[in-house]
Formats: sequence, C-alpha cells, structure tokens
Amino acid sequence: MNSPGGKYLKKRELASYVALCLERQTPINLGEAVDVMREKFCYSNKTALNIVRRLAKLNLLVKTGEMEYQCVSPVEYLRRLAEEYSAWRRRLKDVC
Repeated sequence: MNSPGGKYLKKRELASYVALCLERQTPINLGEAVDVMREKFCYSNKTALNIVRRLAKLNLLVKTGEMEYQCVSPVEYLRRLAEEYSAWRRRLKDVC
C-alpha cells in the first residue's frame, strides 16, 4: 500500500460487503451474492459482479470453490486497515 487512499472501499462496496457478511456466515454462491445486492441496493447484474470482483481483489471475499466466496470478518478487515495505515504513517514520518 503506497498511500492510505489507494485501497479503501467506496460507500457502495462497503455497504455491499457488510450486507454479504451479515447475510451469510458460510460460503455464498456468486449468483446468491448478486441476488443479495440486487434486492438490497437495486444494482444491475453488471454492477453487482464488478463489486464482487473488487471485493475479491481486495481479499475481502475469498474464493472457496468454483463459484463460491467466503466473507473475511469485518474485524479482520479493520485490523488490517489499521496496520497498513500505521505502517504508512511510520514510513512517512521516519519515526519509531
């Protein structure tokens, strides 16, 4: 992570991530994930698929099967985010 603004979630991605994590604690099928986002947020299929791809790229959804994804715990995401930010600040200030 080069800067703290590089890999943050947009509002719609964060809302979708939370909705998917709350919906299922077990692996969720890609079609079911798209359906959840379409029902809750009225996204098109293309938008929902793009959000799933972005969440997978950021390692917030981990692929567990051919078309199945598992949500990473939101606490784990926040911990990782805080660690990356702390490391960035330390490099920026050359302190500690």
